[in-house]
Amino acid sequence: MASNADRGQKIVENILKSPGNNNCVDCGALDCLWASTTLGCFVCIRCSGIHRNLGVHISRIKSVQLDRWTDSDCLNLERYGNIKVANMYAINKPDIYQHPTKDSPKMLIEHWIRAKYEWREFHAETTQVPVYLKGVKSGTLLKKGKERGCWLPRHFMLDRLNNTLSYYDKASTAGQKLLGQVNLKECFVLLTDENIVEKPNCLHILYPKGRLMRSIYVCANSVREIIEWYYAIRSFQTQLGYARNCVDIRLESYLFKTPAEGKGAWRRRWCILVADRILYYKNIMDPFPKGTVKLSKDDKCEKLHNLPKYVKNGPDYIFTLSTKNRTYFWGVQSEETSTQWIKSIDAVQSDICE
Repeated sequence: MASNADRGQKIVENILKSPGNNNCVDCGALDCLWASTTLGCFVCIRCSGIHRNLGVHISRIKSVQLDRWTDSDCLNLERYGNIKVANMYAINKPDIYQHPTKDSPKMLIEHWIRAKYEWREFHAETTQVPVYLKGVKSGTLLKKGKERGCWLPRHFMLDRLNNTLSYYDKASTAGQKLLGQVNLKECFVLLTDENIVEKPNCLHILYPKGRLMRSIYVCANSVREIIEWYYAIRSFQTQLGYARNCVDIRLESYLFKTPAEGKGAWRRRWCILVADRILYYKNIMDPFPKGTVKLSKDDKCEKLHNLPKYVKNGPDYIFTLSTKNRTYFWGVQSEETSTQWIKSIDAVQSDICE
């Protein structure tokens, strides 16, 4: 018995060394020490938890190092492996659909895994594109109110006639009242982390209203529903030629900032780096930002080692963003966060076309 277990362990470890098997088949993370004996692929610990929720009839997960392996456990791993499984289950993935990475939000990875193995949306034998990936979608979502902040049911619809995302007070057309429209040419739809906002399965929709960017937060009852909305809107935008709007949040966190040119007290602001701008808010999920910093290729972002005399003492780590019109002082509590913001701003600047 022991010798058979040892033999199975060695077989699995050898298969793991084959090309492609050391990167998670779902998110690309390194050190894949978990495997699906039914699908015949290796996954990371994060994705293994989602696989377990699929049920053993779809994916039976075992630890490469901690579980005992029989010859039958190894059959599908020997037969397939990560490269073949990826080609089989994701070969028909539309271009608009992202391949998640290890840093992607959990709900994006969960939907990706379920779409691949449970719903088989991108399988080699699947020829029909899901309706939501054609930019067609309507349904009821909970929307956070601008004034009172409570969540109310609203009926949303992608409106091909006006190229908008429209929302109404109810689903029934009888006495239905249009409450708002979002121009899809100028809007961004962003996945939100449930550790940041107060609701799971939530989308952040940003669009111009006057001179500011208006924020709408909506949530659904399931990961599947909210991700379908996410991709339906992005697919619609791509069909309209607005693919440049299909961007994600580069970074979001609390930063400290001063009034103009560092002359004043430091105030904590919730900051979002998206597309070519930084939006800063007094509170998370505020409908409008306190201000916007539009970025250009010529802006200079760097760590500040010596604080000017006219700037009040503040956070431990400070970096500056020098634009054509003014210098912004930003403060954080760790050097790691400071470095992360500078790198992210540099990445945004490299993508700006002027």
